[in-house]
Amino acid sequence: MKKLKGLGNERYNVMFHTHTVSGIVISFALFVIFYAGAFSIFRHEIAQWENPDMRQPLNENFDIDQAIKIIDESYGGLNYYENTNIWLPTEESPVLRVYGAIDQTDSTTERMAAYISPATMEVQDIRKPLTTVSDTIYFLHYFRQIPVAGIYIAGLVALFFLFAIVTGLLIHWKNLLTKMYAFTKKGSWKSIWTNAHTVLGVIGLPFQAMYAVTGAFLGLLILILAPASVLLYNGDQEALVSKVNPAAALTVEKDAQPFEHLSLNELYQKVRLEYPEFIVKNVNTRNYGKEDAVAFWNIDDHQGINSTGSLAMRLKDGEVLKEYSLIPNQKTYSMSIIGFIFKLHYSTYGGNVMRVIYFILAMITCFMIISGILIWRTARNNKRYTLKQRNFHHRITKWYLAVCLSLFPAFAILFLANKLVPIEMTDRISVVNPIFFLSWLGLMIIGMFWNKYSLQNRNYLFIGGLLSVLVPIVNGVVTQQWIWDTWNSAHWVAYIDLFWFFAGVSALYVSLFLLKIKDETDIPQPIDYQEGDEGVDDLVSEMEDTEDGKKENVTDVEPALNSQLAIKGVSN
Repeated sequence: MKKLKGLGNERYNVMFHTHTVSGIVISFALFVIFYAGAFSIFRHEIAQWENPDMRQPLNENFDIDQAIKIIDESYGGLNYYENTNIWLPTEESPVLRVYGAIDQTDSTTERMAAYISPATMEVQDIRKPLTTVSDTIYFLHYFRQIPVAGIYIAGLVALFFLFAIVTGLLIHWKNLLTKMYAFTKKGSWKSIWTNAHTVLGVIGLPFQAMYAVTGAFLGLLILILAPASVLLYNGDQEALVSKVNPAAALTVEKDAQPFEHLSLNELYQKVRLEYPEFIVKNVNTRNYGKEDAVAFWNIDDHQGINSTGSLAMRLKDGEVLKEYSLIPNQKTYSMSIIGFIFKLHYSTYGGNVMRVIYFILAMITCFMIISGILIWRTARNNKRYTLKQRNFHHRITKWYLAVCLSLFPAFAILFLANKLVPIEMTDRISVVNPIFFLSWLGLMIIGMFWNKYSLQNRNYLFIGGLLSVLVPIVNGVVTQQWIWDTWNSAHWVAYIDLFWFFAGVSALYVSLFLLKIKDETDIPQPIDYQEGDEGVDDLVSEMEDTEDGKKENVTDVEPALNSQLAIKGVSN
């Protein structure tokens, strides 16, 4: 096999430090994003688990027009000039979800959101929900709990993650393939963490690069569109938006006359017959009930990466307005790119198998982040740094690990709180959410008192394992719907219960196994060394053999090591 060309001395040093700095700065925030994001992939299924009212079979005999009428009456009149978006029932979310606008007494407009049960046509306000688990996790994924700036912080973290991926690829490029076979559980812990970090990074490279790009794009979308509109469209943002989404260019008259137009139910059946291989996800209406009313039917086969589309229909006669539609397989590049990015990021292609793969890869990335934190610390526990510096590195590592590892038991507490706080309680979200965030904070603080990293890992796994096993038990006791009851009637509920049970058992097993591990204290100790040895010692520490503790030449560090030896006048 032809040997790949590596970086030179100077470039290697630049890339190595860029990778280290960009990685360690964002590591704990990146862990939260990936961990919460993994659960968010199944947010609608989690909504079924948390709210018994959502546990109902899929009913395809729904009435869209009746749903709009009921919402209109419930909220005292919808403002149909604004978008009214109706998401149709699916197996994951078997209810109608309606998002619209209502006029206030002070002439302002406020957005509303509600879901309707197709079986009973009962209305539940989404913004005053009985449950909160799925939304809390989803909002945490992009830091919505931080007002205004949250999504931009998430976007910047994704951007720095992209830097870390590129620089990590460059410093390992010369022996990228051979490192795939380098992983072993023998040798020093530094070697184990280093090999695990490299191997898992290579395995998840396409997945992580995709999320870095799409996450940065979605988080910083406004910052991307602003300069693009100036450079390409002379500051006309509407022209730019209409280029990627023609529906944005369509206008309706605010004072249009009322009109008895075609039924949305009839048009829904028409779309289904025209595109039988696609699923109608939602319909977005403008000026519903008026003469120029238009409905946008969004369709997707949930298999292809670019298999989305929309049909703009005039409601008075059912005519398809092609200039405002995104016909599947006929879209231009600019029309396809936004939908492409959304499907990649939210895993809405490839079916449930792809979503499970996304979940597993997200968890692998979380483990890779933890190993990176430990590599950062162990690489600095040597003669190059003073005892004061090494104590600082130790405290930072403890804090980072506490933030990351405590999220596992905190999530289990969130699920438990959802069941233990009575669903009849008024404004129960103000109780459940503080329980989650305060327990997460408390677990972080407790973890700072465990000076061994192995102790942090063991204790968080043990606590999280115990709490996880309780999740399906508490759910069964409270709702009287055990796994064997929901297996056929609401199988997603059963899957989530089984996930927590097996996750808890696995965590308990690993934590009990870690109890037997005897390692040296993680607290930095004074090190005697001769003056001038710091640079060489730090670089040589990167070349530990993973099996026998021998030294071997690792091509990634050769350029930097040779440079240090040359400066000290040592021949190679």
